[in-house]
Amino acid sequence: MNEWDTYAGRLLWAMRQAGKTNQSELARAIGVKPQSIQYLCDPQAGAQGSTHTPGLARELGVLADWLARGEGQPSGVEHIKVQTQSAGVAYAAVRADRAEVVGTFRLSAQGEVEFIHLPPGESDGHVCTPIVARRLRAVRVKGNALSPYVKDGQFLLLHEAGEVVDPEENVVITLKDGRVLIRELMYRRDDSLVLLPVHGGQPEAIEQADVASVDVIACVVPRRWWRPEEVDERR
Repeated sequence: MNEWDTYAGRLLWAMRQAGKTNQSELARAIGVKPQSIQYLCDPQAGAQGSTHTPGLARELGVLADWLARGEGQPSGVEHIKVQTQSAGVAYAAVRADRAEVVGTFRLSAQGEVEFIHLPPGESDGHVCTPIVARRLRAVRVKGNALSPYVKDGQFLLLHEAGEVVDPEENVVITLKDGRVLIRELMYRRDDSLVLLPVHGGQPEAIEQADVASVDVIACVVPRRWWRPEEVDERR
């Protein structure tokens, strides 16, 4: 077993990479008790995840999906397994992939979205991302209505949900009447989606027949990962 196989292992790895190994300081940074971080970092405790994962991921500069489930890569730089004689498995960094920025989301506190599309032929650059899903795209966030989940100037990385969306995924719901909503998926019925506001509140059901498309929010990307279109990092 390598350290990425467990939640505690991934968390400890991310803390070392970010240079934030002081558990009390990390707890203060995300607004939780030190005992919570101590529990999550204890391999013997066997934590399978945490509601604090998004905050930890943002603070440590890793992707929430990777920290939560070990899916994909930890950050905007891909890490590959390297076999070593002494330590068994280590990780080496290789190039990052990218997702085109396709527009801006102006958010309201209720999780309603005004999607500001780019004019035809214009580009807003790209963000670095290691996520494996196909047809990824990024949107820039305007406003702090959903802070601390996502803040002004950060990016949401989106991919098409297809037929399967896992419970507790944050999603962008585009309705046939033109409205766009950001919600957490509680569960999916045959005829409807049961959703929660990102900041909590009463669940609501939206009929499948009223839904035009569903995109999964793969992660929140820090603004420092944005690159203008003219920068070519692959040279």
